[in-house]
Amino acid sequence: MSNMKLKYSKEWYEKRIGLEGENEVGAGYLHGSPESDKEKVTFVDTRIALGAFVSLWRRNQGWDAARLAEKAGIETQEILEIEHDPHCEPEPDTVEKLANVFGLPAKPLLELAGLIQPQTAALREEAVRFAARSESAAALNEHEREAFEAFVSAIAGAVRKK
Repeated sequence: MSNMKLKYSKEWYEKRIGLEGENEVGAGYLHGSPESDKEKVTFVDTRIALGAFVSLWRRNQGWDAARLAEKAGIETQEILEIEHDPHCEPEPDTVEKLANVFGLPAKPLLELAGLIQPQTAALREEAVRFAARSESAAALNEHEREAFEAFVSAIAGAVRKK
């Protein structure tokens, strides 16, 4: 069995334990510290932002999910899962291929996907702001309306067939 290497000295840990007072000691922030009351940004939050980014980048290019998947060398289903499922944990290789197509460094996208340790709180916080602002309030364009109406027809047809 190997020894675990601690980041701080034994004295530092003892001092922190002393600061807890009579409170129950646990992992995370000190009881009552300002950080313990802040709302935490989660991987689900950043994955929502990643999905919104992928969707908007693709739409900005005038591409559908199949075209982006083709350019990245991945399955269309992977694009759809990233864009629409905040619990989707894409493979690192998938995120790196997307980053290559986007012309962006892979590391921040891997962070947003929850695949590497967060490097900066600022990126995560900006990701949540971006996701909130990227929700479209615009009316459907002709292409979206046609797809929507076709899907509504398919749903209605499935109900009638039962």
